[in-house]
Amino acid sequence: MMSKYTQDPNYIYYENTNIPINKLNIRNHDVIEDEERKLLTKGYEYFHKKLSESTAFDEQYFKELHRKTFSKLYAFAGKYRTVNISKGYSTFCQVRFLEQTSKEIFKKLQFENYLRDYSTKTKEEFARKIAFYMCELIALHPFFELNGRITRLFFDMIATYNGYEYIDYQDALKIEDGYNLFIKASIDCMTGEDNKMYRILLSGLKKSE
Repeated sequence: MMSKYTQDPNYIYYENTNIPINKLNIRNHDVIEDEERKLLTKGYEYFHKKLSESTAFDEQYFKELHRKTFSKLYAFAGKYRTVNISKGYSTFCQVRFLEQTSKEIFKKLQFENYLRDYSTKTKEEFARKIAFYMCELIALHPFFELNGRITRLFFDMIATYNGYEYIDYQDALKIEDGYNLFIKASIDCMTGEDNKMYRILLSGLKKSE
């Protein structure tokens, strides 16, 4: 957790902290982050094993990634937020438009067969498509917390389905001057610019051997 979201009623954090209220009543920043990492690793293992030709990367699947991965820790896991949130200068999709906008994004994704047809297309084409939809979901920011990690998990499953390894974000996630390239690319996404995200994805996509 890099920083706390600003919300209308600010009620998902313990008072005077940036730690979300959780089922284990963890109040220590390092401990909660370690627990999130463990759960995310288990989420990757679970959903990777479940991948099949019938897997539809739709809105229900996206919500299920969040719910299944983090429900042991957070009551809000798998549920779209019910308040407006922002971080720094970025204001995410207003809650009154959230459900409708989400439906529109996943309708577009359905029209493109949930990006399940990119195993034989160029890496550049695939990276461009992922960058577009990743930016759409970043701007949507539908969950109270853990949006970035679940969005990366979502596209890692799509990449794996198409014969790629998990997308390598190692260089993009290195902290420099208080930020990393992924955060900078995400900020650009808020203005409709996905070139930085495209370059991150293009560099991080590698075919499985």
